Amino acid sequence: MLPASLLLVYTFISAWFSGTTLTKDMRMDAVFPPAVVPSDSGLPAGHLLPLGCQRQPDGPVKEYAEPLTPLEFWNRHARDYVPLVYRQAITKAPAVVNWQSDEYIREKYGDLDVLVEKKNEDRASRPHRMSLSEFLDNYQREDWYVVSLLPDPMRAEMQVPRSLLCGTFKKNILESNLWLSAGGTKSLLHYDADHNLHCLITGRKDFIMIDSNYEDLLDMDQKRQHSGSSFSHLDMDRVDLLAHPQVAEVPWTWATLLPGDCIFIPAGYFHQVRSYGRSVAATIMWAPLKNFNDSDCATADIDAYTSLSDVQLQWTYKKGDKSIDMGFMDVEILRQAFLEIMADRHSTKFTKELLTHYYEFAVVDEEEDGDIGEEDVKVVNKMFGVLDKDKIGYVTRQELENLDVEVLKDVARILDEPHGPVTENDDVNTRDVKTRDVNTREEL
Repeated sequence: MLPASLLLVYTFISAWFSGTTLTKDMRMDAVFPPAVVPSDSGLPAGHLLPLGCQRQPDGPVKEYAEPLTPLEFWNRHARDYVPLVYRQAITKAPAVVNWQSDEYIREKYGDLDVLVEKKNEDRASRPHRMSLSEFLDNYQREDWYVVSLLPDPMRAEMQVPRSLLCGTFKKNILESNLWLSAGGTKSLLHYDADHNLHCLITGRKDFIMIDSNYEDLLDMDQKRQHSGSSFSHLDMDRVDLLAHPQVAEVPWTWATLLPGDCIFIPAGYFHQVRSYGRSVAATIMWAPLKNFNDSDCATADIDAYTSLSDVQLQWTYKKGDKSIDMGFMDVEILRQAFLEIMADRHSTKFTKELLTHYYEFAVVDEEEDGDIGEEDVKVVNKMFGVLDKDKIGYVTRQELENLDVEVLKDVARILDEPHGPVTENDDVNTRDVKTRDVNTREEL
């Protein structure tokens, strides 16, 4: 019989090589929000402890037992960028039952591709692309999680809460993202360029929420020109209060999501997320709106069950697509920018010169003193070639107003790089972009 010490070693090695990891955080009972414990060492309370241990929260994020109407949602939250939590908002979604099982996802959707990243967020790394089957075969022992466009076939199993089912909201949904991990994932403290309704299907997620007014206290990465997102350099697990004492002054609120719950994360609102247990979530993204038009809400049946496949999204992924177009800009804002440049220049024609003016403003790095380089010229030429399909040297205002959204998406793909790799060489997506436009995202 093996000695107890050798038996323990043998058990550990067997577990490791059998694909069972001992480091996955499958617990669902983590204490949150954390307690703030006074220090008896003379060091600040919460020094070298996770974010949230430095100051008591102001309270939980505002909660609702059922989703608001679109107009209520606009007036109380979306207009003024105020987060909220909906309890049990997507309980009718088939995904809440079906996606509990890896086998179900593998059998029905395993041939679809997703983007995969490291579980501890690293903004310098690039995602990998693989099939859902490959991911599911390996994610319990690898440091992986899915953050990708929700593939089109899976949209049929995801519910859209009624808050988004009429008016300007329904007409301006950009994309839906799939999140899937074995637990133990954590994000940096960051904000995104777009509004986000994040709905949990399995597992548990804890959110620290901080108003954008406190950006100067959070050791933020230098914001790139015209970028709509950024992140903090603070160590989320060990906040150094000797180096960053101001963190203890930052007020915050909190939320814990369980299956069926959703949280509204406004654009520009700081959030840090930790997940526990096998976690599956879907998010719905839309660009911030200046106004809300509810003219169609009187006739819309917002209480009827509506799946994500029943609403139009600007950016989607289906099997066979070369790239997974996650995090791209709202191309309707691109159209509007072109039209505004024409108006400013009192021009009836959108020319390559006007496109170059837009490119200088939206893309060229400040460090280049606004100078357009040779590679930039190639990009502008390629973009204009997509717009000027008749090769006559200009596009009229009416043509721009009526331009198919798919054409604008081709322009956006040249202007910006895809979030992940493409399946084969595609010269549209091979350049390195110096900066992102104000309406693109780094949703991680």
